[in-house]
Amino acid sequence: MSRPWKRVLALAAVWLASALLALMFVRAGWMKFPETGLWARAFAGWGFPAWFRVLIGAVEIAGGLLLLVPRTAVYAALALGLIMLGGMGTHVVHGQPAHIISHEAAPLAALLFVVWLRRRLRPKPAAE
Repeated sequence: MSRPWKRVLALAAVWLASALLALMFVRAGWMKFPETGLWARAFAGWGFPAWFRVLIGAVEIAGGLLLLVPRTAVYAALALGLIMLGGMGTHVVHGQPAHIISHEAAPLAALLFVVWLRRRLRPKPAAE
């Protein structure tokens, strides 16, 4: 990125995407904690134990928050991307492939966008 305005646009885009993803993942993670909620029934229906649902919720909350820290954003996005891939696999195995587009594909694409932009925006090592 040689032009300053391109860097400003890229920074704005990565922060906007990160903030929206953070809100989405923190909310989604929080919703996995109630024992009587929709997610509890869904995870039980898929055959997952309750502790796994809570673990996924905790990782989603932590990952969402860590998306807002530039130093950890790439790692958080990759971890959340793995959760999205797991969700895709769960939907395929349980005969719900239509859910992939609405639940995992768009967030996964946005997470990959954050990874790509964060890697482009990182400072280049100084030449010795």
